[in-house]
Amino acid sequence: MAGKFTGQLIADKYRVEESIVLSGLGELYRGTNVLLEKPISIAVLPAELSSDEHIAFRFLTDARVLAKLNHPNILNLTDFGTDPNGIAYAVYEAAKGETLREAIEREGQLPVEMAVEIAKQTGSALAAAHEFGAIHRNLNTSNIVAANDASGAVSVKVFGFNTPNAIDDSLPDARPERFAYLAPEQCAGADMPDARGDIYSLGVILFEMLAGSQPFTGTTPTDVMMRHIEEPPPPLSAFRQDLPAALEPVVIKALAKDPDARYQTAAEFIDDLLIAASGQPLAAAAATADSPNNIWKTAFVVLVGVSLLTIGMIYATSVKQTNPATVTQGDANGMPVQPINPATGVEEQNLSNLPPDYTTYDANSNTMLPPGTLPGGDGYDAWRNGGVPPPGGPPLAPGGQVVTVPNGQSPFMADAGCVLQPSGLLLCPVPITPTPAPKATPTPKATPVANANTAPAATPTPRTTPTPRPITPAKTPAANKPNPNVPM
Repeated sequence: MAGKFTGQLIADKYRVEESIVLSGLGELYRGTNVLLEKPISIAVLPAELSSDEHIAFRFLTDARVLAKLNHPNILNLTDFGTDPNGIAYAVYEAAKGETLREAIEREGQLPVEMAVEIAKQTGSALAAAHEFGAIHRNLNTSNIVAANDASGAVSVKVFGFNTPNAIDDSLPDARPERFAYLAPEQCAGADMPDARGDIYSLGVILFEMLAGSQPFTGTTPTDVMMRHIEEPPPPLSAFRQDLPAALEPVVIKALAKDPDARYQTAAEFIDDLLIAASGQPLAAAAATADSPNNIWKTAFVVLVGVSLLTIGMIYATSVKQTNPATVTQGDANGMPVQPINPATGVEEQNLSNLPPDYTTYDANSNTMLPPGTLPGGDGYDAWRNGGVPPPGGPPLAPGGQVVTVPNGQSPFMADAGCVLQPSGLLLCPVPITPTPAPKATPTPKATPVANANTAPAATPTPRTTPTPRPITPAKTPAANKPNPNVPM
């Protein structure tokens, strides 16, 4: 509970007066050293946490580490211990002014000069701590105190080093805004956050001071963490137009998802920030590319791209080109297909075997063979006797002839299926190539009967009139007797 220790006397000499912020380990208060009558800041670990040996040991261990740090931008530790009531405490120099969180809530967007100055002093505190081997882990606007000195210049104090962040199980406050400053690797569950995680948190703080809002927000802690991991920060130009052109690339580099792509030290970040704020051109992206790690990464990406392009061109110009030998290669298991025209069947083969003096028949030109040149026979014209059928024989087909075969012996008889008559005449069928019949003219429909409701049927083609035959009346009742004058 905030303000729980207000008015109490800790270790018989530190009077707790006003709560500053609830931190990861306990609460930070303004107070007074009653023995020296000197203003102080005091962090108090509640009794329920002080009774946990692990938490109490960590609280005191962190106090010992911070006691060795002495930097103008760090809230320096002067005393720590456990009072007779079992309450662990750590005493710091007086924290003047207000937290950065309170200033942003009141002012919204801060002036560019002020935002840059606060970020510069905070970065200096981080650089000193990192050089000493201390990682903040929980840097946010609530553990940065800013105040104006007598000359009006802003003065920054950073505290809360190595305190549990929003992901730690021991943190009672799990509000979504507490996750707004965590680096993507911390959101992904990195076991040991390093200095680059603190630089990311400072980038979020600088963005918030300039834009008036945090770059990644959400309704739940999970929403905020996923945005840290997956989404790029919104452009600062969407919030204000009075920023130096080189300032936004510095912020973007500090907020890189990949720790290797960020500033590797807080000193690098401060140097680029001051150059960008002065209006001098600064390409943060080029600075990123100049780092040794990124030079090799860029070279590797270029090499892979060139290799893929070369392979693609070789594939397109050689493998995918048309190979005529492959295209025209026949199917070994395929079946030959007989073309329709010109014909290449058995009949053509037989015709090709005829003697040269025979005249052939062109199936495509309707040309008839001259008389007396019947292919396939013995050269004997069986119909040269005038084309008159023998007595009693069947009528000849149009153009046919009747031929008397001497001695009744001829290969034509056996080959053509001829019949030798007792009179000595040989009757053989002659294959006639039929002349294509002209297309029949459509028979006009009969004129419909007046007042008829239906169309009359087409007049059928006339048939041969049958020979009349007597009609025998059927034995039917008189009412149904047919008219004798009507043929059936």
